[in-house]
Amino acid sequence: MSRQSWLFAALFLFALVSWQWFRPAPDSPASEQDYQPDFIARQLTSLQYNQLGLPYRGLDADYAEYYDPLSMTLMEKPVILLYSPDGQPQWRLQGDEGIINTDDNAVMVGSVIGRGLQPDALVETLTTEYLELDFINNQLRSNRDVQLSSPHYQAQGQGLLGKLEQQTVELLHETRATYFNP
Repeated sequence: MSRQSWLFAALFLFALVSWQWFRPAPDSPASEQDYQPDFIARQLTSLQYNQLGLPYRGLDADYAEYYDPLSMTLMEKPVILLYSPDGQPQWRLQGDEGIINTDDNAVMVGSVIGRGLQPDALVETLTTEYLELDFINNQLRSNRDVQLSSPHYQAQGQGLLGKLEQQTVELLHETRATYFNP
């Protein structure tokens, strides 16, 4: 081989090594997508009606981002209003932040306050840092500290299971309560 061939081969090898060494890092795997919201809303207000034309769920939020591929809405300062089957307001739940998955469930975090709106509600006020709403089974759940209050009692405990249709709330662990005589 001639000197010129060796020089060309060495130059080619040097270019190949340099290309491998200095090439940019590969892009993120396909499973790590950077989702962009399909729409953004400020001062969002929504009210859903059942087949009889009665309201069954309302939603307000200072700010919301909807992601269609995930069927999910991220919210700031959400307020969810739940109605009884006869269209009467039953619960008003608000938090600092929330996520709602279309027709499935919602999660509220940070200073969550729930208010029973029925005149005969057993729970007047519910406070916690985390609350899940299961729209399919009409349940409220939490695994954090929960405080319940009404004119007749104050209770606190860890964990909560609430059944909206029966208007019952159960504290699951470490329950302490104080009852007041009317």
